[in-house]
Order: sequence, then C-alpha cells, then structure tokens
Amino acid sequence: MKFILLESRGGNYLVVAENVAWLRTAENGQTTVGIVGGQPLLVVGSVDEVAAKILGASAQEEAPVAQPVTTEGLVTAQPAPRPEPEPISPPPAPAPEPATMEPPAVIAPKREASERPRPARAQPMSLSDRLAMAAAPKVKAGTQRFMGMSE
Repeated sequence: MKFILLESRGGNYLVVAENVAWLRTAENGQTTVGIVGGQPLLVVGSVDEVAAKILGASAQEEAPVAQPVTTEGLVTAQPAPRPEPEPISPPPAPAPEPATMEPPAVIAPKREASERPRPARAQPMSLSDRLAMAAAPKVKAGTQRFMGMSE
C-alpha cells in the first residue's frame, strides 16, 4: 500500500494510490480525483501531473515478475490404467397403476348475486329550492338562540 501526497488549495491529501478511481478536469480547468468509497477531491495540477504521481507511486510498489518455470527437467508420472466399468442395465419400468373409477365430483351450481340495494331517489329539486334549504338557519328548537329569534 503506497501513499501519495496530493496538493490542494485548502490543504494536502494523503491518499492510497490503489484507491484512486478516476481523474477529471472540469470546464473551468480544475482537476478532481475520485477516491473509491469517498468524495471527489479538488487538487492542484493538471490531469497529466496527477496521473504521473499516481502511476509513479504504484510502479514503485509492484514486485518484479518471476521467470516462467521450464518443464524440460520435470518428469511426469503416467496415470495408472483403470479397469473397464461394468455396463449398467436400465432400471425396470414401474408397474402401471390400476385404473379406479371414481365418481365425478359434484359441482355446485353457480349462484347469481342478488342485485345490490340502490339508494332511494329523492324528489328532484330545482337549484333555487336547494339554495333556499341551505340558507335556512339550522338551530335546534329548544336552544336559547332559537328562543331569542322569535322576539
């Protein structure tokens, strides 16, 4: 795990080089570095400069590649011969089940739903009658307010 130092205007970031996911240059020329599992960081420098830092840090950490092993001196053992497997006969077919005559199930006749009860229709009223009914005072006859209305 190799750490790299990325400079920013507000401070410096110490970042693991392996955790850098992407680099981006915005329209205004600012470079942002995307970190795996984190927020993007606003850094100073171009994308090329930041990429050179990241690649330089990750190149130092990589181990040299091992040479491939040659197979000239290796001796391989021959596999032991296997005996021929015995032929397997297919299992016998299952005996057919005897047919039994069952009486057909009685199907209940479909019942028709009764008609839903419909609300009783009120006598048609004109709009003026409806407005007159709505404007009438709705006060109970035994209240004190009603007693004062007659005076």
